[in-house]
Amino acid sequence: MNAYARPESRKPNARGLRLWVPRLMLAAAVVHMTVGVIAAYSRWSGIVSGGLWNTVRNDDDARMTALWFMISGIAFFGLGLLARRSVIATGTMPVEAGWILLALGIPVAVLEPVSGGWSLIAIGVLAVVTSRRDRCTMSLDRSAAQRARETAVSSAASRDTAPSE
Repeated sequence: MNAYARPESRKPNARGLRLWVPRLMLAAAVVHMTVGVIAAYSRWSGIVSGGLWNTVRNDDDARMTALWFMISGIAFFGLGLLARRSVIATGTMPVEAGWILLALGIPVAVLEPVSGGWSLIAIGVLAVVTSRRDRCTMSLDRSAAQRARETAVSSAASRDTAPSE
């Protein structure tokens, strides 16, 4: 199977929150960019009608805000895609995605409490919790597999050393 296979078909343990956290990230990014286009429609129409080239200058705070709002939405979407790809490839959620979301969401929520910062915090917490669960599950799976190997080796060794009749 390739890396583009559906997570459900590729890894039997790739389900639950580890699938939903990247989806939530992608959905929030789409909402972010949609709100950015709708809320700053007049600015974006001015940018597009101006021919795009050099239409956002340092002295135009409204256009710069619209641009960076959109750029941050695209970056958020990229983080969601990378988290999704990691879940597909490894079956685990990367903890870094959660920490990045928390690092972005906490200052936004503190500086602008009526904002989407709270959604970044919520999704970030879900990502960190999911990653921690994945890590615990993987270590339990590894220790169970190691015990099974040790049992198989010891039983094979006891058969080899048993007296023959």
